[in-house]
Amino acid sequence: MNKKKKKKKKNCTKRTLTHSATFARRTSGQLIRTQYVPLYGRLVGEEQLETIREPADIQAMQARIPQHFRDPSSAPLRKLSVDLIKTYKHINEVYYAKKKRRAQQTQGEDTSHKKERKIFNEGYDDDNHDYIIKNGEKFLDRYEIDNLIGKGSFGQVVKAYDHEEQCQVAIKIIKNKKPFLNQAQIEVKLLEMMNRADADNKYFIVRLKRHFMWRNHLCLVFELLSYNLYDLLRNTNFRGVSLNLTRKFAQQLCTALLFLSTPELNIIHCDLKPENILLCNPKRSAIKIVDFGSSCQLGQRIYQYIQSRFYRSPEVLLGIPYDLAIDMWSLGCILVEMHTGEPLFSGTNEVDQMNKIIEVLGMPPKHILDQAHKARKYFDKLPSDGSYVLKRPKDGKKYRSPGTRRLHDILGVDSGGPGGRRLGEPGHTVADYLKFKDLILRMLDFDPKTRVTPYYALQQNFFKRTSDEGTNTANKSGRVSTSPAVSGLVDNIRGSPSSSASLGSNRALSDSILQLQNSALTSGTTVGSCIGPQLMDCDY
Repeated sequence: MNKKKKKKKKNCTKRTLTHSATFARRTSGQLIRTQYVPLYGRLVGEEQLETIREPADIQAMQARIPQHFRDPSSAPLRKLSVDLIKTYKHINEVYYAKKKRRAQQTQGEDTSHKKERKIFNEGYDDDNHDYIIKNGEKFLDRYEIDNLIGKGSFGQVVKAYDHEEQCQVAIKIIKNKKPFLNQAQIEVKLLEMMNRADADNKYFIVRLKRHFMWRNHLCLVFELLSYNLYDLLRNTNFRGVSLNLTRKFAQQLCTALLFLSTPELNIIHCDLKPENILLCNPKRSAIKIVDFGSSCQLGQRIYQYIQSRFYRSPEVLLGIPYDLAIDMWSLGCILVEMHTGEPLFSGTNEVDQMNKIIEVLGMPPKHILDQAHKARKYFDKLPSDGSYVLKRPKDGKKYRSPGTRRLHDILGVDSGGPGGRRLGEPGHTVADYLKFKDLILRMLDFDPKTRVTPYYALQQNFFKRTSDEGTNTANKSGRVSTSPAVSGLVDNIRGSPSSSASLGSNRALSDSILQLQNSALTSGTTVGSCIGPQLMDCDY
């Protein structure tokens, strides 16, 4: 019986082993498979190792376990705390190294490639859309370019020689951009209107000779003038000019504003400042107003953000509709600056500007603030009585109480002028300063409706100098002498012709001052003439 069973089992094994078979066993994380295959009538085993596949989530967890741990000295937390200075130094080193490499690459670039990158307006413009000035180039085969004398957001101003009229001119070259072209076309229109109304050239407005297009740039040809009033201040080391010279400037500028306010013009300059008032000649006190690029006519206001900050009127700061009175505010600021040598209100931003105005002039009237849509920018309105108080500055800057920085002290009325520098000088008495202060306060009225107009400004006591005070701007009765220019404006721009404007000199202003004689000024500015009296040392 047993023999039969063994025999049967042996046959079964032989029968099974005649085919390939696979047997598996598991050992410590690995699966060992043994495969038996027939070879020469026998089954030979081949062992194969297979790694056991773990579930996907376990593999992801294992992948997140770092094989090597980071050096603590390079940890971000340490770099941003203990080693912060080192981190900053490293950033700087990397930044400047990159900058140096870029500069070297740019220098090493092919010249043709550089030109190819910077071609604007067929190569006539730079990447700022300004015309590339070339000394000696001729525009229209007439205007020979000399040199660049000014640059701004609008474009450039060059000095040139007009071969047809055989005189020097200033050419304002507008940027090759549509918005600048549109505004310059408005400027041309206003200048042509003013020049037609002032055919005799006696109201202290720059003359536009002609305009033309040159290689997609609008060019405005002006008479060539001299230095601006800021240059004059800088030449005094910002100590200011005399009250006598300030009076001459004031009289001319009031006359110019009176001219602009005539019904047929009604022009607002919108950017009156020392840089935009030029001497006709470096040795003369006659001046002209330039740069009507921001100007507009009453009723055709284009911009809300106008006027340079130091000379910006309260109505513009507060967002109240403005009129010609904004130029009178600017004039008041300019006259104080011309005498003291420093801006009256030198704000670093609009909030700072408003606070500095209030330090001198006190709080604006309630009825002005009630109509100002930007009042919340500067003031808080008290619910109890509806009055206004200044907001606390966010930067923590401290200001003096409203009205405590008196104009009386700024001008040095009782102490011999600003810093006592004019003590004992002729024309700088307490009475002279009181008249000047009175005029300025009328010009710096918060309410544009009650602010002094150009006509009434010219009637103020500041211009009523008697003969024994050193000038002849008044007659013996003490009245203001009415010049032909002012009389003509009052009579709807009728007056006698005056002498034409003299061309500006290109000599250094400091050289001309050294040539002036130490003598007292014996005559006032001839209103209506761009010749004017010679500047003397006493004017500074």
